[in-house]
Amino acid sequence: MPEVSLHDAQSPPVQAVITSHIGHATAVGAAGFAWCSLILGLHTAGIIDAADGTIVLAGTFFYGGLVQLVAGFFALASGATFAAAFLTAYGAFWFGYTVIEFWAAPHIAGAAAAVAKAGGASAEASAAAGGHAVMQSLGLFLIAWLVVTLVFAVASLGTNAVIVSAFALLTLTIVLLVTAYLGASSAGVPSDSVLHTAGYVEIVLAAVAFYLVLAELTNDIRGRDVFPLFALNRDRQAVPQTA
Repeated sequence: MPEVSLHDAQSPPVQAVITSHIGHATAVGAAGFAWCSLILGLHTAGIIDAADGTIVLAGTFFYGGLVQLVAGFFALASGATFAAAFLTAYGAFWFGYTVIEFWAAPHIAGAAAAVAKAGGASAEASAAAGGHAVMQSLGLFLIAWLVVTLVFAVASLGTNAVIVSAFALLTLTIVLLVTAYLGASSAGVPSDSVLHTAGYVEIVLAAVAFYLVLAELTNDIRGRDVFPLFALNRDRQAVPQTA
């Protein structure tokens, strides 16, 4: 009786197929961005006084920074380059914002005030010098982020109208904040009108970001476009890469 080789069998060998699925990271990360934009917009517009801001900073660190960063890594693992890039970038932004408010700004103000006081300035003038130094530093910080945001705004033109609107509003918010900070008085007081306008624009930005989260979650659960995102590149259904 001839031996039968396994290679002679007509049926192909059975192979174990392992699949993995990474959900929509944009919904996770954008929720953190929306939350931070809303709370900061309310404070910047003067609608709500955040007092010392400690509780707000807890949110910007964990929800705006940590959650967005982790979501960005998951988006990168799924091949969603655009989503990964902006989630990790703005996760780092909110980490930076927390560090500025909690440590960097007081340090800059204290150092500038000490220099002014050593030069014979009064306590009031020293405090004003410290405040002015903080405003200039914030303006410089945001100029760099304006460049980053403009890059994302241009790239977003291949995604959908909601994301494009979000980046347009974010760009406008940063421009207004830079104008307010760099145009601050010698006492370190930014223009209230410009600052409040930036706050209201940021509130609108938060609303758009929350809509993106709502659409991503609901459309994924229902399996259809309940809340449209208005795709701008219909030739590539994989774009936007929203993970």
